[in-house]
Amino acid sequence: AVGLRNHARTMTAVGLRNRRGGGVNSHTITETAYEFTGGRRGRYGRRGVAGGASSGETNACCGFLVGLVFFAASTALLWWNEGEAVAVYTSLKEARDAVVALPEGARASSGNKGSLVHVVGATSGDTLADPDFGIVYPDAVKLTRKSETYQWVERTHKRRIREDEHRTRVETSYTYDKRWREGSIRSSNFRYPHGHANPGPSPFDSRTYVAREVGVGDGFTLTPTLVDELDRAHNVRLLPMGASERDRNGWEPRDPRQIAGRGGDGDVGCPADRHRRKGIIDDDDDEGDDDDDEEDEDRFALESRLPEMPVAIRAPLPDGWTIRGGVVYSGSDSAATTSPLVGDRRVAFSAVPGKQTVSVLAKQGKNGSLRPWTSPSGRRVAIVRHGRQSPNEMIESAERANAWKTWGLRALGFIVMIIASALIVSPVREIVSYLRWIPLVGGFAAGVVNLGVSTAAATATVVCACGVIGTSWLAHRPALAYTLFAVSAGSYAWAWASGSRRREAEREA
Repeated sequence: AVGLRNHARTMTAVGLRNRRGGGVNSHTITETAYEFTGGRRGRYGRRGVAGGASSGETNACCGFLVGLVFFAASTALLWWNEGEAVAVYTSLKEARDAVVALPEGARASSGNKGSLVHVVGATSGDTLADPDFGIVYPDAVKLTRKSETYQWVERTHKRRIREDEHRTRVETSYTYDKRWREGSIRSSNFRYPHGHANPGPSPFDSRTYVAREVGVGDGFTLTPTLVDELDRAHNVRLLPMGASERDRNGWEPRDPRQIAGRGGDGDVGCPADRHRRKGIIDDDDDEGDDDDDEEDEDRFALESRLPEMPVAIRAPLPDGWTIRGGVVYSGSDSAATTSPLVGDRRVAFSAVPGKQTVSVLAKQGKNGSLRPWTSPSGRRVAIVRHGRQSPNEMIESAERANAWKTWGLRALGFIVMIIASALIVSPVREIVSYLRWIPLVGGFAAGVVNLGVSTAAATATVVCACGVIGTSWLAHRPALAYTLFAVSAGSYAWAWASGSRRREAEREA
């Protein structure tokens, strides 16, 4: 019989009011629907269409197919994870043997060109500016503008409650909250757009200005791949025009519209001048160097914030925008309070300043540029850390991160394989459900069989996961795999021999 769905939904709305503003800040609308299965008339007065398969059987077959896909995906993930772990470990070991540790303050030398070097030094950037809001920041690596709009956000939650063998209640909840969010959320895509209209896109989007050249120490520069690893930023507290700032450091205000879009002084000069200014002594071409835009496969996040930095704007703000609490707001008078209105906008800035001491483990290329180093095993290595760290400390940290990643992916693959096993045996569970029609003992029998099926599925999952990992070791770690196999076989042989001698001694006694 074909399962029938009751399309008449019951809707319940729950609202939470903003105590200050009086408007609804959050509310939930819940839809309730029913699904019916079975081929005979039940007590709910609905009859299926004869000759088809029940929705439970259809779902079980679909679950079986999805389970096969999940099982294949988990197997591939576990296999790939072991190979990836070995490749990263090998490349880090090769990096430890090949690194050239330069003393702090050492100047870039053409003699180290093409080598894996360890550099410790202070960063240097350029003057970055945001022409829309008149922000000028000296000696910055990055200047980030974050634009947010106060708007409606929809969250969906669905749960299925099986009330008996034939009826399942499906509750779908749509929760609408007002939140500060980047970008523009289209309220026309909401389940209930009425009363949840959002404004259009902001005239000023989020963006990041990056220095054209980021130096480290004396004569070294970072390629864009390594610049991305520098994220120790501080919030920029905006001040009105003419306000006094702490720590001007001698830099003079200038029109931000004269500064290039990606940052950098308008009067810096040609690239050769910038190289000489930063102490570059190797200015020849190198056709064999890697491209600057190659992505680093071994990235390690650096999350921390510096103290807030006050900066006075250099040009009038756009019409309708004001500074409140160091942030630029547009919209209602309550935009900067705890009771903003839908359509209010705000823009905040943060910056990664220069003069931060960093440790870099990378290949020295042309012009003293630091870029990912390709190990003999074919993997690229490039590590950036804030503060002073030795090469061994940086590599050990990378090895720990690799170990955590390996175990995390192992756990993920194991969980996916458990889900796959549960889906694969779903047709068996559907067949077992018919045992419940047996009077008195039907429910107990179905429970016992389901318990056995679950136990078998869990056992098969453990065996398959361990088998995949073990087989992967034969391919990626043959020496370790055969050693473990020899140890296991030897332990089994020793236990068997000990048991045999014990039994013989008991018989003789």
